[in-house]
Amino acid sequence: MERSPNDFRPVAPEYFTVKLIGWAMNTALYLLIALVPLILRLFGVQTPNWLAIAPPLAVLLVALLVLRLLRRRVRALGYLEREEDLVVRSGVMWRKQLVIPYGRMQYVEVTSGPLERKYGLCKLTLNTASGSATAVIPGLGQRTGEDLRERLSAAGEAKML
Repeated sequence: MERSPNDFRPVAPEYFTVKLIGWAMNTALYLLIALVPLILRLFGVQTPNWLAIAPPLAVLLVALLVLRLLRRRVRALGYLEREEDLVVRSGVMWRKQLVIPYGRMQYVEVTSGPLERKYGLCKLTLNTASGSATAVIPGLGQRTGEDLRERLSAAGEAKML
């Protein structure tokens, strides 16, 4: 059965919020570090003007570029269950599609951190027999992730027999 690229299932919309919170926390941390020369200057330590101004501006510029791509990166995530394999896609600038045959699966793991749990999300990790091919699907709803784990485990066991 042929499927179109539109048959890919997207991740949960709440995953964008989780990524946005992570972006804000990272930006705040990097900005705080970049502001050290400016803070030292305010306390009378002599630092060159460029060292006080350039790092915070660079952090803000990079943060805004990352923010601009964030929604597209989340939208690019998806998976497709086919009869013989699972296809996982990701990436905006560097697109990636990973095809994992059910017969090559070793184990399927569902995990979630504190922020993901707050939004009812989880991450599914699929490890293969080769060890070099690991598929990760972040941003799944908790129930969706658990159901997918069960379906993939059953499909993997059926292909092993």
